[in-house]
Amino acid sequence: MLGIVMFVSMALVLGQDHTTVPPAGHPVTTQPAPLTSLWRDEPSDEARVRITPILGASEPSDLLLRDGGLFSVGDSNQTIYRFQIDGAAKSITLAGMWTPPGLPAGSDLEAFATLPGGEVLLASETNGTIFVLSPFPQHVCAAWHTGIEGTCLFGRANCGIEALAVLPGGRLFVGKEREPRGAFLFDLPEDPCSATPLVGKVALKLPDEVGPDLSAATWDEATGHLLIVARTSQKVLEFEIAAPAVGEIAPRLNLVGSFSYAASENLIGYRTTIFHQVEGIAVDQTRVLYLVVDNNEKSSGLFGARRAALLRFFPVR
Repeated sequence: MLGIVMFVSMALVLGQDHTTVPPAGHPVTTQPAPLTSLWRDEPSDEARVRITPILGASEPSDLLLRDGGLFSVGDSNQTIYRFQIDGAAKSITLAGMWTPPGLPAGSDLEAFATLPGGEVLLASETNGTIFVLSPFPQHVCAAWHTGIEGTCLFGRANCGIEALAVLPGGRLFVGKEREPRGAFLFDLPEDPCSATPLVGKVALKLPDEVGPDLSAATWDEATGHLLIVARTSQKVLEFEIAAPAVGEIAPRLNLVGSFSYAASENLIGYRTTIFHQVEGIAVDQTRVLYLVVDNNEKSSGLFGARRAALLRFFPVR
């Protein structure tokens, strides 16, 4: 099908490097280790893990690394935040905040992604709309419509889009949170700042390892892999996108790596919260993993206050 990206499948087992045995006379080649194998969930070791309270931001959802800054969005207050990490990396404060005009009242904003032209996508989980911001973060230049509903079995409509990732070949990955969870590919429009319904929709089969819900995703250019946050199981799952099986049109998500962050998130100790709350993911060029935790206005036993948190996992060298 036109627009579906073809990827070469790599047979990897979690946590292991594999060698290919070539014909005689040819050198042995080694597949690179999964990105998720670089991190360790050891919160007592500050060389590997930092757990930092976020000051001044309410209900942060998703993360975006851009222009040397780290951005997030307050899901229900429609505010975009830029964070500043101090030199000692002991606290994170606000370096700026914006509420772009033109966003519909009641939009619950959840997911970021950056287009090749520099425009930023910001999704609403209430009605399946993706807003295009250009220039970012001040102006909404268009709204795309996915047709993905945000209705829940109970309560208000906030069970829709939770994850976005721009893939090679002009495709957009869209992840739906729950009831039921789902994942789709769409074609990216030629003109980002034109209001349009998205076309080329293909439903993906999410592997069982994702569990009952997903809460964030990002595309890693260096590995060519898609990272998905499986919120209930407290894991970052690493997938390659492989060619469709014979007789099918949808690409396959093949699991190549997995990283559990449960010990670090649980240490924050949000009181009376029974749900896991990692809402955003980013990976920088030095291979540091960033995860943002929404405290849902709950007090933290670790911080002694109502603070959201940023988890950072530094690569093992």
